Amino acid sequence: MRIIAFAGPSLNAAERARLPHVEWRPPAEAGDLLRLATAPPGAICLIDGYFDQRPAVRHKEILLLLSLGVRIYGASSIGALRAAEMDRHGMIGVGAIYAAYRDGTIDGDDEVALLHAPAEFDWKPLSLPLVDVRATLEAARRAEIVTEEQQIRLAGAAATIFYQDRDWAGILAAAGWRQREIGPLLRWLTGNHVAQKTLDAHACIAEALANRPQVAVYPEAVMPGFVAALAQDCGLAAMAVPPSLREIPPESHHAAPDPGRDAGT
Repeated sequence: MRIIAFAGPSLNAAERARLPHVEWRPPAEAGDLLRLATAPPGAICLIDGYFDQRPAVRHKEILLLLSLGVRIYGASSIGALRAAEMDRHGMIGVGAIYAAYRDGTIDGDDEVALLHAPAEFDWKPLSLPLVDVRATLEAARRAEIVTEEQQIRLAGAAATIFYQDRDWAGILAAAGWRQREIGPLLRWLTGNHVAQKTLDAHACIAEALANRPQVAVYPEAVMPGFVAALAQDCGLAAMAVPPSLREIPPESHHAAPDPGRDAGT
């Protein structure tokens, strides 16, 4: 089965190279899934993608690919967020971050947002996402490095820092740690960092490669004109409706409802 994965900061080049059976694409933006509709793969792993620098992947792109019978897995970053919004339409969420979005433990794209280097530097993360901060602090509490009260205080401090500026030294300072106390805890947090986004990305790829039987919940059909309108919305040239889509008269259309507007755009 052909698998296409959109990833960048969550899986570095060395990790991607160890998974040669996957076709790797850069972090996704609006229109990237739509472009696949003319020659759909068997599965898509939506992991990393843009929120604010570029238009985000549209919900309707996902609906379109699902209507073509493509399995779409989501994890780690925008993939986890979109899966929590779209699992009732057939998207498959994977990992702890997806589960936290699904259950309402976290919400908002700021939980997974981070600053990263450009493509020529392999999208290297340059700041800490909140989901990794929370996972690392939980590990610190379990190891009795911090108390539960300190864990809560540090997580709260992290949430007040703009995502592009978030690092452990800044979090400790914002939480009121004295300068002379920062060193040992900073070394522990840095040396025992829990990269939850990376863990979930690996789980997502593994789930796609496993190709487990799934209960299909695909949208029933796509109305004529839908693809062209979606292409225009994504800033692409008009696209023809893929031949595999079942055309039906508008009056008998019963496709899945629009799940809402895109986050972060």
